[in-house]
Amino acid sequence: MMEACSFSILFSCQSKKLTQPDDIVINLQHDFSRKLLPKEHEDHIELTWQKRLTELPSLFNGTKFRLDSLHEKDGHLHLNIGLTCYKDFQGTNLSENVLVFQSQGLCDHDNSQTYLSDALGVGAVVVTKDDHIVLLFRSKNCGEDVNLWDRPGGHCEPKVLVGNIPIEEIDISAMDPKDVTRELFNSIVEEIISEVNIPIEKLSPPGILGVHRSNLNGGKPNVEFLVRCDLMASEVEALYSKGSQEEAYESEQILLLELNKALDAEVCDPALWRKMAVGAKAALTLYKMYWHRFL
Repeated sequence: MMEACSFSILFSCQSKKLTQPDDIVINLQHDFSRKLLPKEHEDHIELTWQKRLTELPSLFNGTKFRLDSLHEKDGHLHLNIGLTCYKDFQGTNLSENVLVFQSQGLCDHDNSQTYLSDALGVGAVVVTKDDHIVLLFRSKNCGEDVNLWDRPGGHCEPKVLVGNIPIEEIDISAMDPKDVTRELFNSIVEEIISEVNIPIEKLSPPGILGVHRSNLNGGKPNVEFLVRCDLMASEVEALYSKGSQEEAYESEQILLLELNKALDAEVCDPALWRKMAVGAKAALTLYKMYWHRFL
């Protein structure tokens, strides 16, 4: 119960087959992007970004999708999507002023998130052939959740669809919703490959376990997937240890944790649970809900 306040579950899958691409309806509008704050706050976002670049030169800005809201209707999950960027995420969701921004949003628009970036993240519970899950210890080269055990994950990227162009030049209403859905599902596979070094042919197609907001990161939304891996835990560890994956710098260690221990970690291994990122805790909670419902 202690940890329940660190994330809020917005959606959990309602079928054993998980939530699949055909179950998703993407609504793309500029109105689903964040609203601008008064100038002094927007200037502070830029100052925050410059400070973060000084602290961590490996950071770079890039466009991200923004989850404004979601709802279920007729068996489909509707996602209302706008655009944002990583600079705005660092300067709003991760800002020391995040509570001020949320209060301003409530006062002005009856919506605590309206001024926040809310970059849409993706994460996965990766389950091996011998029922272990993959956790990575995030290095100091990461922009968030440093020195914590986390599931593989990252962000789905607008640049995959429109190229690496400034956010101001992107007409989100001209994007094909089916392409955005495809990128949402493809992105988590790419993250697993680039972070863990598992070949794509050893990964099952991903299915959505659920969606949550991280209350420790200003309500950042994340889609959590289940991906099965046709390798033993020892084989995954050996592949990771080669260090040849594209994003090897983002983590320092790998932990292949027995699935039953992972699902009971909050009670049975509180020391490990305390060292997990919110995304990992939420993903495991969503998997536990799925397990009890369907397995």
